[in-house]
Amino acid sequence: MFMEERQKDIVRRVNEEGRIMVSEIQSLYQVSADCARRDLRVLEGRGLLQRTHGGAIAADSKGIYPEETYNPEDLQEIRKDYLAVAKKALEYVGKREVIYITPSSVGYYMALNLPEHLEVTVLTNSVTIAGVLRKKEGTFVILLGGEMSRRGHCHDYYTVQMVKNIRIDKAFLSHSALSLEFGASIHNSAGVEFGRAVMENSTMNIGLYPSAKIGKNSIHSVCKMEDYDLLITDSNVSEDFMMQVRDLGIRCETAALREV
Repeated sequence: MFMEERQKDIVRRVNEEGRIMVSEIQSLYQVSADCARRDLRVLEGRGLLQRTHGGAIAADSKGIYPEETYNPEDLQEIRKDYLAVAKKALEYVGKREVIYITPSSVGYYMALNLPEHLEVTVLTNSVTIAGVLRKKEGTFVILLGGEMSRRGHCHDYYTVQMVKNIRIDKAFLSHSALSLEFGASIHNSAGVEFGRAVMENSTMNIGLYPSAKIGKNSIHSVCKMEDYDLLITDSNVSEDFMMQVRDLGIRCETAALREV
């Protein structure tokens, strides 16, 4: 049996039975314990299962799906992993640059922590983030408008046409899920064209993905992982994911949670 066939069968068994042990993989496929563990590392990196002590269980592979009217202002507690990623991202914001900030919670934290007097032009399709940034003295805000969703975002035809006419130095993007196999993905197909338009007009695309979003898949693919110039995650990310990302030649940095 080829490696690809073995790994596919491992995933089938995990999905049917809920779990599998390293010893079972050794017995079923006549491979070493190291080989069995390597298979599980690869499959976990693709978001197809979750490793446990001595084996693996079925993965919770669906990306984060917020409520229809969810707004980051509604957060009851600060998410330290999201905040860590946001603060790390701000290290890449330069004076007088034109940047795009994602409407996700990570983007909201970026807006809150953007230095007060930093001269920068920010594009956003979130009225919430625009509301935060309009109060900052050094920030010039361009609100990308159109038909607004109940979450306060715009990403329809008119929004896409606006962003296509603006040159962006750096785009800070985040989506519902990120995996090696499916790339960045979202639940609502309406955001796919907008996300791609932003990336096409940006000189540098930076993916902001707390470890809670990694190894999961949503419904609609926005881009491949390799389409990012830089990925930023938090220090809870698995070592196996980092190894696989580096093997692909993708630059990835981690934000230390202890510093938040």
